[in-house]
Amino acid sequence: MSLFDQVSNDIKEAMKARNKVRLETLRNIKKVFLEAKTAPGANDTLDDSAALKLLQKLAKQGKESAATYVQQGRQDLADDELARLPLSRHSFRNRSQPKKSSKLYAPSSPKQVQQASKRWGK
Repeated sequence: MSLFDQVSNDIKEAMKARNKVRLETLRNIKKVFLEAKTAPGANDTLDDSAALKLLQKLAKQGKESAATYVQQGRQDLADDELARLPLSRHSFRNRSQPKKSSKLYAPSSPKQVQQASKRWGK
């Protein structure tokens, strides 16, 4: 299953679970994937390596935004941004080897957001 298909399936699961943060994150990821697929010269294809690079870019942007919010004294916005981080770092590793649980990770509770901010933020 391609990463694009995995995101599509995870969107359906997030809708069923009524998890707004996860759903919003996955929809953003799918939007970026579709933009990359329809970009000039992409031939309407997006392989997993290109998708993985896009996910890494989104994660980096999210961490930078959260750091900026913290510097500006807006912890509430930083927490929201960290909750929307598209993937945990371990999801980037060994993408070619299938895992038992291949679902994307997006923290959904305030406690998970705090734990994620400790791990990702510096």
